[in-house]
Amino acid sequence: MATRHQVRQAVITFLYAHEMDTFNKDFASEYFAEQKIKNEQKNFAETLFGGVLENIDNIDEKINSYLSSFKLAELGAMERAILRLGAHEILAQTCEARVAISEAVALASEFGSTNGVKLVNGVLDNIAKDKSPVTSAAVDTKEFYENLSAIQESLKPNESRNSRIPKDKENNELRNSRIPKESGFKKSAKSGPASKTAAKQPLKRARKDEK
Repeated sequence: MATRHQVRQAVITFLYAHEMDTFNKDFASEYFAEQKIKNEQKNFAETLFGGVLENIDNIDEKINSYLSSFKLAELGAMERAILRLGAHEILAQTCEARVAISEAVALASEFGSTNGVKLVNGVLDNIAKDKSPVTSAAVDTKEFYENLSAIQESLKPNESRNSRIPKDKENNELRNSRIPKESGFKKSAKSGPASKTAAKQPLKRARKDEK
C-alpha cells in the first residue's frame, strides 16, 4: 500500500500537471495505477488536490504575505506546488503542522534546490506559527528573513527550474506528450503544474509517513 509521502508526491505531480495544462482524469487514473495508490490513499490524494485548487487564492495570498522581493508566481512551478500543498495542509489542519512542514521539506529536497528547501521550511513555519505556534517546526525566523532576498533571487526561474525532472525529459518530450486540457476533478481553478512524462518518472524516495 502507498504511503502518505507517496500520496503527497502524487498531489504535487497533479498540481504541476494542472499548471502545465496536462492534467485530466485519465492522467490521474494512470498515475494512481502505476504508483499503486488506491482506496483510502487515493481518496486522500484527491481530497488534498481538490482542496488546494478550491482554496488556491487564499493559499497564494497567505504564502505571498511571507515573500518579500518577489511573489509566488515568480518561483518555479514545482516550488509553487510544494508550498501550496504544505500551506493547505497547515491551514486546513489535515495533519499536524510539523508533519506538513516535514513532508514539504522532504519533497523540496527531492525535487528542488537547497535554497528551495530553506524557502519552503521558512514560509511554512511562519504560516504554522500564525495558526498554532505549539506545533510549528523550529526555524531561525530572524536568519530566514535576513537571507530571504538572496534565497528568492536564487530561485528565480531562469533555466529549467519549473520542471525539476531529469533534463533529458524536460523539453521536446514534455511538449510532445501533452494531455488534453479538461480536468477530471470537480474542483478546478486555473493554476497548478506537470507533464505526463514527469508523472511517470519513478520517484526517488518513498518514505514511511504517518498512518
